[in-house]
Amino acid sequence: MRISLEGKAALVTGGARGIGLAAVRALAEAGAQVAATSRAGSEALRELAASRPVMHIPVNAATASGAQQAVAAAVARFGRLDILVNNIGATDPSAGAGFTALTDREWGEMLEVNLMSVIRVTRAALPYLLGSGNASVVNVSTMNAIMPIPFLFAYSAAKAAVTNLTMNLAETYAAQGVRFNTVVPGPTRTDLWAGRMPESGDEEAVRAFAREQLGIPLGRLAEPEDVAHLIVFLASDRAAMITGSDYIIDVGLVRTIH
Repeated sequence: MRISLEGKAALVTGGARGIGLAAVRALAEAGAQVAATSRAGSEALRELAASRPVMHIPVNAATASGAQQAVAAAVARFGRLDILVNNIGATDPSAGAGFTALTDREWGEMLEVNLMSVIRVTRAALPYLLGSGNASVVNVSTMNAIMPIPFLFAYSAAKAAVTNLTMNLAETYAAQGVRFNTVVPGPTRTDLWAGRMPESGDEEAVRAFAREQLGIPLGRLAEPEDVAHLIVFLASDRAAMITGSDYIIDVGLVRTIH
């Protein structure tokens, strides 16, 4: 099945690495014009822009002003906005230290990055998405939103709020031609997991880690490109009948009826 995003313009927040960068690349390969935000410069995005219709917006899109700037820059460049991928996220600064170790300031930071970034960018983008007539918003959540663990309290709570917000927005704007869905990655081979895995290159050790330490039935971590392919599908007209859905891509880790 070939997916074409020709004629569409996309904005990806947090697009400098990991799932965000993979999404930028996959959207561009499918034919979309893509704007990607990151707080600092990105050599990977600069290289991608040399061969693809990709622009880098160096701004912190989690802030109120940054969200406005990101959307304005994308629309100024492309003249429209049809696809939004809210990918900005960060995990608890005191991960593993326990619930009482998280301060109010840290809770506030996690809500700002993981929830308010989605609210602010979506709010800024909505007028243009509504003008598209056939728009798609994909919010990147996490399996911890539906399968909490006593390790990432603030991150899990904030991402669960993103899932709830996505469902509400899907119902609110369905009749106006904007679809909202979430993707729910499990363990994915990104910088977040790099320090916990065996050294890269020893694939057998990585598979053993996935099976024995994480209990993953498929015996491997997902790659960022795996998640990006799902994002492209949900952004495309192939998913025209899908809204308000929560797509788990967790290599079989979540074993509950959802």
